Amino acid sequence: MPLRIAYGFEPDLPQFEGTTPEEAGRRLRDMGCDGVFMHHPDSAWVDGLHETGLRVYTSLGIFAGKGVWEQFPASRPITDEGTPAPREDWYEPALPVLPELRARRLNELEELVRSAPVDGVWLDFIRWPARWERAQPRLYHSSFDPITLRQFQADTGITLPEEAEQPAEVARWILSHAAEPWFDWRCQQIASFVAEARARLHQHRPEAILGAFTVPWTDQDFDGAFIQIIAQDPARLAPHVDVLSPMVYHRLCGRDVAWIGRVTHWVQERSGRPVWPIIEAIDPPDEYPASEFAAACQEADQASGEAILVFLLKGMLLDPARWEAWKHL
Repeated sequence: MPLRIAYGFEPDLPQFEGTTPEEAGRRLRDMGCDGVFMHHPDSAWVDGLHETGLRVYTSLGIFAGKGVWEQFPASRPITDEGTPAPREDWYEPALPVLPELRARRLNELEELVRSAPVDGVWLDFIRWPARWERAQPRLYHSSFDPITLRQFQADTGITLPEEAEQPAEVARWILSHAAEPWFDWRCQQIASFVAEARARLHQHRPEAILGAFTVPWTDQDFDGAFIQIIAQDPARLAPHVDVLSPMVYHRLCGRDVAWIGRVTHWVQERSGRPVWPIIEAIDPPDEYPASEFAAACQEADQASGEAILVFLLKGMLLDPARWEAWKHL
């Protein structure tokens, strides 16, 4: 039987409000959960949930966040058209190379794991910009800002032509003359952050696992966008993570249920690491029937064999039939 882990447990959810950690844990166990993700774990709750046999994880958004541009004005990426990266609904992407942002996120990770004995931390938004949760995402190359370009030149020894003065001109030159070093270097920026995050995590919680939520693209999607656009290569992340969790939200991405298994297998083959896919439970039952959710659970289980995650607990609570499918995996 796979581990069944629900994302988004909070003590103030109506179904758990007023309960003790032990009461909530027993209720979650009865509902078929082996673990939960909490946004703001504290020692009392984590210890209480542990008493009932639950594993407790948390996640941390890295290169994105509501208000990140206001907090770090230099963090807004520049596209290959020479324009600032767009805000897409709630999504505000941020520069993966910005030193002060990287330092802040690493400090936040340390604060998380010092505050509670969690079993693991998953890195989210651990990539270059893309709002991917749709059938046809808006894709653009990034980032052609002065901070990124200076670091690229310093690290690679590549000198950009003086006549390319505007960001769009620089982008055209790089993508025409230095595309492979550029793509490789951007992947390195993501992998190096993950490596540092692992070191910080294990400094405080040696037994905790490091996971990463990954965009559910394979090498067959959008002309290699997993490297060229978001620089999130499972093979490059593999040495630094314990688990990869592709966000196989088939309905949001306009795919069928079988796609869940295809993506999961591809990530396994490319990374050689354990893969715990995370499936969706967002839409209300009249739009997303329990039979389809059950099929998604089965597909994820057969592909992973170890664990499946569901996003999110609140969506599961909308439909008792979803719990039946979940419990009987």
